[in-house]
This record gives sequence, C-alpha cells and structure tokens, in this order.
Amino acid sequence: MIRYLIKNNFKLMFRNTWSIAVMLLGPILVIAVLSSAFSELMKSYEGVDTFPVGYRIQEADDAVIEATKMAGEEAGILFYEYPQGEIKDVMEKNELSGFVEFSEDKYTVYTSADYEVEGITLKYFMNKVMNEGVDASLQIKEQAKIALPVEQLEFMPAIDSVDYYGIVYIVYFCWCGMICATGVLSNEKKYGIVRRFRVSNISESQNFLGKFIPIVLTVAGGMAIATVITVLLYDIHWGKPLLSTVIVFLMIAAGAALGMMLYNISDSLVITIILQFTIVWFLGFFGGSFETYMFSSMPDFLKQLSPIYHGNRALVELSCMGESSYVASTVIYSLAVTVICSIVAIFAGYVRKRGKA
Repeated sequence: MIRYLIKNNFKLMFRNTWSIAVMLLGPILVIAVLSSAFSELMKSYEGVDTFPVGYRIQEADDAVIEATKMAGEEAGILFYEYPQGEIKDVMEKNELSGFVEFSEDKYTVYTSADYEVEGITLKYFMNKVMNEGVDASLQIKEQAKIALPVEQLEFMPAIDSVDYYGIVYIVYFCWCGMICATGVLSNEKKYGIVRRFRVSNISESQNFLGKFIPIVLTVAGGMAIATVITVLLYDIHWGKPLLSTVIVFLMIAAGAALGMMLYNISDSLVITIILQFTIVWFLGFFGGSFETYMFSSMPDFLKQLSPIYHGNRALVELSCMGESSYVASTVIYSLAVTVICSIVAIFAGYVRKRGKA
C-alpha cells in the first residue's frame, strides 16, 4: 500500500508544475542577484606590487629627492616628476595613486579617494624617509635587524560572494520544500481523500511516509539540478561533494518533516505554507542567508539556535577550507529535527483521525 501511495503522490506533485518550477528556478535566480549585489562587500583586498606617484619640487635639495626616489623603488613606490599643472588634474589624468610636493623645509602629500590604501602607504613612507630614514649625508639609514617571535595563526580563507550565496541559497530553499506537496495536499482536500484515509486501515505512519518520501526525493532532485546549473553558470565551488550532498539531503528531510508536522497540526495548507516560510525566514535571518554569518552582528547564541546556520557554516567551510567542525552539529541537528517533527506529525495525524473517525 505504501508503494502505491508514494507512486500516486509523485504523480500528483509533478502535475503541479509551478511548484516544481519555483523550487528549481528560485535558487538559481536568487543566487544570480545576490552574488552580484554583494560581490564588492565580500571581495578580498589584493595588494599591489608597485604604484605610481607624482612629485614636484619647489625648493629642495636634489640629493634628498634622489634618495627618496631610490628608497621608493625599493618599497614599490615609483616617483615621476610633473612640474606643471594643477595637482588634482595631474593625478586624475595620469591615474596617480598620490602626489608629493617638496619645498625647502617641508613636504606635502596629496592622496586620492580611489587609492586609499596606496595613499596611507605613501604617507607612512614619506614620514619614515623624511623624518627617520635620511641621515646627515642624505643616505637611507640601515634599519637594525630585529628578531621577532613568529606564530602561525589559524584563520578562515576568504570566500567570494558567488560561492557563498551559491551555497547558502541551496540550503535555504531546501527548507522550503513543502511547497512541492501543494499538489498532493490540495487534491486530498478537493476530492475528500483525507476522509477515505481516516476510515481505511492505512496507519498514520504509512500515510506520513507516503507523503514524506516523495517530498524529500522531489526536492532533492530539484536541488541537485539547481546545483548543477549554478555550478555551470557561476562556477560555484562545493567542498567534498559527497559529504556536502549528505548534509544538504539531511536538511531537505528536516524541512519536509517540519512542513508535515505543521500541516498535520493545522490541517490547513495555507497556514502550513505561511508558518513554514515564516519559520524558515527567521532561521535564515539568524543563520546567514541574508547577511553573511561572517559579518553578522547577531549574538552568537541566536545563530547557534538556527539549523540553517550550522548547515551554512559547515558547507561554506568545506568549500574554502576542506573541513569544518560544524559538520557533526548540522548532521545531528538535521536528524533531530527530522525525527522529532516526524513523531509529532504522526501523533497529530493519529489524534485527528481518532477525533473524526
């Protein structure tokens, strides 16, 4: 009997093509939009080996200028003389990272907002050279070699916005899989199939599994297709594919069990969809689906309460580090949600069947 239920529910799900399309196209479109929108926020700073700087001499010793230029070459700062023109115009026209104006007893550094890091570097360099690095003979002082203790610190490598959102929105839509069951549940209501089940010899556990298994497999298939498409389109990097697949599948099962529990308690498809989407939104809000968990200002204990946070962090760390201490917690969390919600769903269905028998 349960095989018949599973087969029939599969047919009903695939007849409701719009829900399948939402689950398939939803993550693809959201990943495309958010990965592009937050690309600058998550971009890693890449240092430059050299950068050009202009200079102008009003009154200064040529030996000082030459010593500064020589020291600049060693530090990756290339000085070019521009004796004429407005300094701002010269910097913009020649794409200079900074400009230094020398006079007899002082110097002035001009920087650009477009080259903030280079400007800070130039100011530091000029201060060291002019105030500390040039002695009476106008030669760069040799700095004493200082032996410093070095300790290697553990850190998380940077991950770009495409990889991050390409992973976390597959997770987010996994928890919204109950939408695929709308075809089954609406047809049960429409044709009075629920009443027939309640007077039949089908147990509540069989009735539950007859819906739960097709939901899980349908969502898993949709997420697999969406993942392959996003990998091909956006070159998203998943770490340890087999382990990542297990983690995503367990979260799909947890989301389906949560949805079935809400439906068996409320006995309303509309209420179920509203409640599940609200719950998943809050779990995603604290779990890094909207604001990356690396930059999140939420208290850590709130993030730890969200199963989406554990899943996001495990999969993102697997992507950029190849390992994660959150793998065990997300597996345990997903299994716990699946088991508890399934038990409550079966019990709620049994109570409702007894009350209306």
